[in-house]
Amino acid sequence: MGEIDDIMGLCDQVRELSYAIHLYHGNGYLEKVYENALVHRLRKAGFRIKQQQPITVYDEDGTVIGEYFADVIINDVLLIELKGEYHEH
Repeated sequence: MGEIDDIMGLCDQVRELSYAIHLYHGNGYLEKVYENALVHRLRKAGFRIKQQQPITVYDEDGTVIGEYFADVIINDVLLIELKGEYHEH
C-alpha cells in the first residue's frame, strides 16, 4: 500500500497548493498563468516537474496513434491536466 499512499499524499499536496493559488490569484486569468503558478510553487516545494511534456500514445499492438502534451508531470508519477475558463469583461 505504500506506493498508493505516496500518490495520495502527493495529490493532497497538489490540491493544497492549487487552492492557495486560487485564493491568491482568484479567477479570470488564462489557463497558462495558473499552470505557471502551480509549476513555480511545486518547484519551490522541492518537486521534480516537467511542463508541457510530450507523451507518445500507442495502441494495444504498439502502433503510434498520436501525441499528447501533459500540462504538468510531478516526480515522474503524477500527471496534472489543468482546465481553466477565461471570460472577457
